[in-house]
Amino acid sequence: MEHSFLIAQPQGFSLVGQRGNQEDALFPPLGEATPAQRVFMVCDGMGGHEHGEVASRCVAETVGTLTAAVGGCAVEAMRHTFEAALNEAYRRLDALDADGDGRGRTMGTTLTFLAFCTDGVLVAHIGDSRVYQFRRGQGVVFRTRDHSLVEDLIAAGELTPEEARSHPRRNIITRAVQPHQESPARATFKVLTDVRRGDLFFLCSDGVMEQVENATLAQILLADAPLEQRMQALVEECRHRETRDNHTGYLLEVVGCPQLSDVETVPAVAASADGGCPVSSLRRCVCRSSGFRYVWLLVVLLLLALLLVMVGRRCSTPQEAPRKVLLEPVHRPSR
Repeated sequence: MEHSFLIAQPQGFSLVGQRGNQEDALFPPLGEATPAQRVFMVCDGMGGHEHGEVASRCVAETVGTLTAAVGGCAVEAMRHTFEAALNEAYRRLDALDADGDGRGRTMGTTLTFLAFCTDGVLVAHIGDSRVYQFRRGQGVVFRTRDHSLVEDLIAAGELTPEEARSHPRRNIITRAVQPHQESPARATFKVLTDVRRGDLFFLCSDGVMEQVENATLAQILLADAPLEQRMQALVEECRHRETRDNHTGYLLEVVGCPQLSDVETVPAVAASADGGCPVSSLRRCVCRSSGFRYVWLLVVLLLLALLLVMVGRRCSTPQEAPRKVLLEPVHRPSR
């Protein structure tokens, strides 16, 4: 089976914080992830004891299992699979959201999803759990935009990121996976093709961001230390700052790609699957660069052959002295 990306051993954690129960869920479950895993999820449940944890576990297991079953595939195929899996998760939540007396139960969950595909990384999210992409020397190069009230206020220019951290309504989200909705929430997608060796992807519930800012996250996760030690350092930071909410995450490091000669030479290309930009492929970028090399080489050889034929003809019959021919230098496109 063809895979575009090689990753190190995934590092995950899931801590209760100062809550009475754990409403976050991971896919794969802690201890089950391997470098061969293509799909990762973090879900943060809501609805109180036995409600949020049921919803987050149901969605993580359903979407994670169904998408992981397709293995290494292209972004477009993975997106279709994800949407079908999300529909199945809604169906299962509807079935779960009844306690036998007809009143039902209030439950729901956020969702973050990341899949390593053969032509890019597919990210999907609903709610305020996040996916980050970190790069040495640059820090945060991508993060999902929360479906939350304060994020909407920031986008409208009515609130600064600093003010949002202490805003009294910062816990209000505008999108979640819940049962029995007339218009079930759909995911926002992002396709990432500017992915380089050494990049980190971090999926986390909002409990991690409760006390730890982006700059601190980048400093800890991009430190010169083994991946497991960096994850433990983040866990200790959350504990030191007395993070109250459940805090859960998966830390993933890209260590190579069997389809790319050198991931770090790939031009930066990012496309949104929400519309507009076509989905570009890392493999296509590199193959295109290699293709240009061979095309230019072929052109040069053909010009040389043509020149030799012309010179040969003129040498075989008396003619005026041949004019000098300047072969223009060939400029290769930058890679």
